[in-house]
Amino acid sequence: MMGWASNRWRSIWHAGLRPRSAAALLFAVASVAIATVVRIGLGLISPDSAVFAPYYSATLVAALVGGAEAGVLAAALGALAAYCLFVPPEWDLASFRLEQLVSLVLYAASSVVIVWAAKSYRGLLERLRNEQATRQLLNLELVHRIKNILTGVQSIVSQSLRDQGDLLETVSARLAALGATNELLVKSELQSASLREILAREFAPYGLSRFELQGDDIDCPYAIAIVLALIVHELTTNAVKYGALSRSSGRIGVAWSIAGDQLVLEWVESGGPQPTAPTRVGFGSKLLQSSVRQFQGSVDSRLEPTGLRCRFSLTMPKERKRETAEVTNRLPRFQSETALSSAKTKIT
Repeated sequence: MMGWASNRWRSIWHAGLRPRSAAALLFAVASVAIATVVRIGLGLISPDSAVFAPYYSATLVAALVGGAEAGVLAAALGALAAYCLFVPPEWDLASFRLEQLVSLVLYAASSVVIVWAAKSYRGLLERLRNEQATRQLLNLELVHRIKNILTGVQSIVSQSLRDQGDLLETVSARLAALGATNELLVKSELQSASLREILAREFAPYGLSRFELQGDDIDCPYAIAIVLALIVHELTTNAVKYGALSRSSGRIGVAWSIAGDQLVLEWVESGGPQPTAPTRVGFGSKLLQSSVRQFQGSVDSRLEPTGLRCRFSLTMPKERKRETAEVTNRLPRFQSETALSSAKTKIT
C-alpha cells in the first residue's frame, strides 16, 4: 500500500494535474487539509507558532501540481482555515492592530508571488517536455533515414560485389556495425554511446558468456564510439575466423580503464588455435593504427601462445563540439580510404 501511494505521488508530482480540473481542485483542498494538521501539531508544541506558516507550502505544492487556479484556491482556503482555527483571541475586529494587518497583507502578497512563480515554472516545464518530445521524434526519424541510407548502400554493394562472396560479406558486416553504433548515438540525448552497450551488441551473436568484460561503463563521444565499434568489429571478426571464437572453448577478455583523458582498452584471447603471423596488413590493423594516430594514443599488439593480445589507448575529446566537427572532416575520409584499400587488397 505504501509502495502504491509512493508511486502514485511521484507520478502526480512529475506529470502534474490538468489545471481547473476536479482533481486539481481536490488536490488543493487536500494540501490545505494536510497543512492544517501540521499547524495543529505545531500548536501543540509551540502555541505561538506563526498562524499562516504551513499554508505557504500548501499553496506552493497545489500551484505546482494543479496550476494557478489550484494555488489560488489553496491560498484562500488556507487563509480561511487559519482565521477560523488559529487566530488568537485578540485578533477581533474591534482591536485589530497594524501588525495583524501586516500579517494578512504579507500572506496575500506571498501567495500571489508563489502562484505566479509556480505558474511560470509549469509553463517552462511544459515547453521543455514539448521540446523533448519533438527531439525524440526527430531522432527516431533520423534513425529511420540512416537505416534507409545504409540499406541503399548495402544494396549497391551487393550488386557491385555479387560475384565476390567473401568481400561482400565483409563489407556488409562492417556497414551493419556502423549502423548499430549510429543508432545508439542518435538515440542518445548526449550524442554519446555506452562502451558496454557497444561491446554487448557486437558480442551478442557469439554468446555473451564467452566474453569477460572488466571496467566501469564509459560514455564514448561520437568519434570515439564510431572508431571503437569498427575496431571491436574487426577484432571480433578476426577472432571468429582465426582466433579464440573459432573454437567452442575459446574465450575473450576485454578490460578497459580511463585516466584523465586517456582511454586504455586491452583485448586478450585464450582457448583458440595456435596463432600464426599474418602474411599481410589487413583492414583491422590499418584501422587500429590510424585510430591511434588520430586520437594521440598508442598500440601494442602481439601474438602469444594463448592467442592475440592487443592493448591500445585513445585520447578522449575534451570538447564535444570540436570533436563533432572533427569527425565530420576526419572520420568519413578515413573510412573511405581504408575500406577502398582493403577492397583493392582482397580483389587483387
